[in-house]
Amino acid sequence: MTVGHALWQDQLTAAERANLDPGVPQRDLTRRPDILVVGGGIVGVATAVACLRAGLGSVVLVERDHLAAGASGGAAGLLIPEAHVHVDAPVLVNLGRLSLALWRDLDQTWPGGVGLMELDWLEPDGQHYPQGRVNPVRAVARMAAGLPCLATGVDVTGVSTGAGRVQMVHTSAGDFTPGTVVFATGTPPRLDGLELHLPATEIKGHMLASEPTSLLLPDSVAGFATSIDDGRILIGGTLDHGDTERVVRPEVIARMWAELEAAWAPARGVRISHQWACFRPAHPDLLPVIDRIPSLGNAWLTSGHYKTGIMMAPATGRALADWIRTGQQPPEVVGLGIDRFHI
Repeated sequence: MTVGHALWQDQLTAAERANLDPGVPQRDLTRRPDILVVGGGIVGVATAVACLRAGLGSVVLVERDHLAAGASGGAAGLLIPEAHVHVDAPVLVNLGRLSLALWRDLDQTWPGGVGLMELDWLEPDGQHYPQGRVNPVRAVARMAAGLPCLATGVDVTGVSTGAGRVQMVHTSAGDFTPGTVVFATGTPPRLDGLELHLPATEIKGHMLASEPTSLLLPDSVAGFATSIDDGRILIGGTLDHGDTERVVRPEVIARMWAELEAAWAPARGVRISHQWACFRPAHPDLLPVIDRIPSLGNAWLTSGHYKTGIMMAPATGRALADWIRTGQQPPEVVGLGIDRFHI
């Protein structure tokens, strides 16, 4: 989830805001979809898009709140796989590179694009890499606009299983009988009838954005602060381990800005306009799960994307769609399974 006042919704058009919360359609809410996606963050929406583009039949997405209500709504939106080299596992770096290419493809081929902005990333060795950035909420809204059937304000309460399959998904808007279900719920779903006990937590992180400015950030603060729309300065997010309170802490925001001022004196004349905190879903090894749920032949799960959910969304969605279509695990997600936790 996200608390405080994040910048991203303020940048949307009225139509984009409406796309985030359509409610429950009075008709055309298919009760027997080929694919049911549970979860309306950026990974869930990207998965629904990938399933639709893969020709997997009818696709329905349900979200208990509005779209991008969780960590997606407070993320930085940076698409920088090169920042993970020598920091994270190679599987994550490679998936991130694939996903950046898929973001670019979506921006060119999805109706209305997804609002991708190119970003020049400077590595410590002085090498520049073309990377990317999105307003994550705009990306969700634009992808959602092209989905034929989605519903918000729908709480999934449980599942009924039999013969090694999910037979029915129970929700506050009635029951669904899907051919396949994908749970893209951030943290693993805790539902009646679903035997799934993955270790997971949420890690809080603060972010801020400045008022518009004509100042240009120097390379010396690259990786700590980023220039975004209207010359605003974006900083974050922090890693606030142990802080589970759903509040924005002014002292943390003040410390973040003070660190920028110490590194770059012109920042002292700029005011902060937005401050917020999001709670990133994470597994103990800080890698996502992208897998079929054990003992259920028609149920998949993606969870725990931590700080990389925005970056990884298109590649995660395509991997799940390919897996559902072929029945074979895509090679790019080998190593991201549930079995690594020995549950």
